Amino acid sequence: MTTALPLANSVIGTVRSASAGTGTSQSGSAAQQAAAQQAAAELEYKRQQDAAAAAAAQAALEQKYREEAAAAERNAQATATARQQQAQLEAEAEARAWAREDELRRQDQELRRQQDEAAAAAAQAARAREMDDYRSGQEQTLAQLRASQSEAVRTQETDSQTQLAQLTAAADAAEQRRLAALRQAVGKTRASLGARGVTGQDGSGEAILLGLTNASDAEGKDAQAASQLKRAAIQQSLDEVKRRNLLELSQLADRQRLDYLSKFF
Repeated sequence: MTTALPLANSVIGTVRSASAGTGTSQSGSAAQQAAAQQAAAELEYKRQQDAAAAAAAQAALEQKYREEAAAAERNAQATATARQQQAQLEAEAEARAWAREDELRRQDQELRRQQDEAAAAAAQAARAREMDDYRSGQEQTLAQLRASQSEAVRTQETDSQTQLAQLTAAADAAEQRRLAALRQAVGKTRASLGARGVTGQDGSGEAILLGLTNASDAEGKDAQAASQLKRAAIQQSLDEVKRRNLLELSQLADRQRLDYLSKFF
């Protein structure tokens, strides 16, 4: 705008100088020409002003667009950066939450494992105590049966010894009676034979005395055999009690073993 105004003034001054040199005769046409030139210069000036204003406006608009684009880009970058930071923060928070959940889950699993191990150990200890108590009860039952059987055997042995002693005493008394009877019979027979004039050395007398002795010996043997049979019966009864006790103990032990296995295995 400042360069166009001096140019128009120079054009007008040139026209006016040309008009003054040609004279007044040409003053009319020169004035018109000068007016046309002035109008053209003003139009050119106006056009230049408009062009400059348009260029300035375009430059300002372009500058505005550039500034707005730069601001938008900065805002976009700031927004993207903020979003990235927010996303990173959210990711870190989510990772911490997952890590926390994993840790809590691990702690819960560890606690459950410890509880399961403690429960298993307690159950095993309780089972061991139950097995020990059950076995102790079985052993106590066996011990009570053995004690009862031992007492019964001692009683049976005492009775057997008493019976054997009684048999011995009875056998001794019977033997004494037999011998006394034999002596008495021999004495009576000798006296009878003597009254008839027969001595013990005679054949008939000797035969009679030998018959008495043999009969008495046979009676003694029979009594001894009967005593032995009674002694054997007493011992057999005692042995039978012992065998029955052993069988009863064996059967009880077998039942207890089967009960123990069926209960705990």
